[in-house]
Amino acid sequence: MFPAYIENPQNCSFAGQDRDEKILLLLRAHPITNLSWIILAIFLFFLPFLLPRILTLVNFDLSFIPASFRLVFLLINYLLVLIIVFEGFLFWYFNVYIVTNKNIVDIDFHSLLFRNIDVAPLRNVEDVSSSMGGILQALFHYGDVFVQTAGASKSVDFHKVPRPHQVADFILDQAQKKSGGN
Repeated sequence: MFPAYIENPQNCSFAGQDRDEKILLLLRAHPITNLSWIILAIFLFFLPFLLPRILTLVNFDLSFIPASFRLVFLLINYLLVLIIVFEGFLFWYFNVYIVTNKNIVDIDFHSLLFRNIDVAPLRNVEDVSSSMGGILQALFHYGDVFVQTAGASKSVDFHKVPRPHQVADFILDQAQKKSGGN
């Protein structure tokens, strides 16, 4: 439905893309990285059902709280769940890493009103490395890719992407093609 690793995506474009620039690889963080906000949202969703039972176990009576206050608490709780899910999904979906036939593009989505786009030409790529550390990263095969570029431009980092070693190799191959190497 929403893949995190797409080679040669169709009907995709990004701000600043040249007419003759073709997207070769589109990456997002691995879907398992969403687990933290999903678990929090599920816990908060069921909290109104669990809290009265827990409080009665410790002999705390909620009957003195008016029903209207309980309704307001319920509404605030579910609005919070909605905000967590909406923000978590947007952050995951719109933080993308793109490799084109000309550039490497890192689009960082910070909020609805702010995003940061870093572009590094493939011809400036000097070194590409990848790392996977920890049980979850080894189990689900995701990690980080670090692209060092020449000149004043800073390095481009792809965080928590699927198949990091394959991505690093792909970027290095494209950079060598761009520079005329084998």
